[in-house]
Amino acid sequence: DVLPQNGKLVRNVVLELARLINPELADWIAQNGSFPSTMVDRIVPATSPEDIVKLADKSGYLDRSPVIHEPFCQWVIEDNFVNEERPDFVAAGAQMVKDVSRFEQMKLRMLNGSHSALAYLGYLAGHETISDTVADPAFAAYVRQLWAEIMPVVRAPQGFDLQVYAQALMERYANPKIRHRTWQIAMDGSQKLPQRLLGSLEANIAAGKPVPDLSLAVAAWMYYVGGIDQTGQPIDVKDPMAEKLRAISDASTTPVDKVAALLSLSEIFPIELAENLKAPVTEAAQILWTQGARQAALQVVT
Repeated sequence: DVLPQNGKLVRNVVLELARLINPELADWIAQNGSFPSTMVDRIVPATSPEDIVKLADKSGYLDRSPVIHEPFCQWVIEDNFVNEERPDFVAAGAQMVKDVSRFEQMKLRMLNGSHSALAYLGYLAGHETISDTVADPAFAAYVRQLWAEIMPVVRAPQGFDLQVYAQALMERYANPKIRHRTWQIAMDGSQKLPQRLLGSLEANIAAGKPVPDLSLAVAAWMYYVGGIDQTGQPIDVKDPMAEKLRAISDASTTPVDKVAALLSLSEIFPIELAENLKAPVTEAAQILWTQGARQAALQVVT
């Protein structure tokens, strides 16, 4: 649900597989199959043992894999079907639209991007969940300013007010009943950064705009993947590149060196973007390493 243009991706994979089986099958699917892109927006924390017990006590039956979720739900589907024949998705609450890309960009940059920023900074500051993090005035102010930095480079869907969307996000994040752990959101950062944060950075830099809040989010990721928190305790970093990231961090002795080394990872950072990020991310990292996550968030808030 967080893959941009997921319909096109699935179509390419299906057709490639079909050609290996039978070229005529691939041609038939290409002519008769539709692969509409979709976007789903609903915060779903990982299920905990406490959730299982609570549901069993409340319902009287045991479900070992319940799905805990927030009240909000948005399901957007590209209205692209063969002969316009499709189930009545609208009856199930879906929005049928001509172009999903603007919904994808709005969610990836504003929701997922801010989620990652709060996850790294919140974890480093000792906050277990996103609701705990935004209950801290320093991070509440930070994420509002982060959205202000992101919104100018988001193409809003028709009829959407990004200011209203940001306020709704804050209300969703602050819901104490949705215990979405910062550690969970921080997983797989090497895969998430390009979609969630780097696109906003590239667009702002191209427009000649400063990027202190986004740069702090990247610096916080760099601190996090070093595997040691602000109190000297180990961080269980879950990432396909975890060992490589830790080795790079350990081989560098100063924040300046760590930033330079991690920005050199071309599989995460495009070369031109890495060069443009060196100064702002290094500045953020020096504050983060010396003063901690909370103080760093306060420093960038104007």
